[in-house]
Amino acid sequence: MRKVSMGLVAAVAAVGFAAGAVPASGGPESDQRGVPEQLRVPDGNRRIATMPARGVQTYQCTAGAWVFLQPDAILEFRGRAQVLHTRGPVWTSVRDGSSVPAAAVANAPVAGAIPQLLLQANGHRGPGLLAEVTYIQRLNTTGGLAPAGTCTDGATASVQYTADYTFWVAAG
Repeated sequence: MRKVSMGLVAAVAAVGFAAGAVPASGGPESDQRGVPEQLRVPDGNRRIATMPARGVQTYQCTAGAWVFLQPDAILEFRGRAQVLHTRGPVWTSVRDGSSVPAAAVANAPVAGAIPQLLLQANGHRGPGLLAEVTYIQRLNTTGGLAPAGTCTDGATASVQYTADYTFWVAAG
């Protein structure tokens, strides 16, 4: 687990703090096309960014079973790190330090992968990219499932995953 966190720090340091906007494409009518109904963001919100992510879902063995511990992922735009996703869950902009914690309010299963999620913001820190986020969608997930079988208490396993994260703010 410690190697994962240090790897994220090294990756961000290697690409530096990227400059420039992280635009969303398409109009409001196309923002949620193909998204499962239960994961759609309520009316009155607009999409500000969609970023692909690569990272790990870390699990810890407790009482002989794998239990989710935390995510660690880097969200990118044009090949540059823009946002770190960590335990909480929380997303933090590497551009400006703004952050948003959120809680899952809906999910949709994906065969062979962690579920897709709709998360609602429950706080903010600092001005910047994530300062006014209301909802986050985790879509198009691959991998990240807990290892199969029994385990030795205290062991950890980090399983690679990918997803697309879409950030929303109140319209108007």
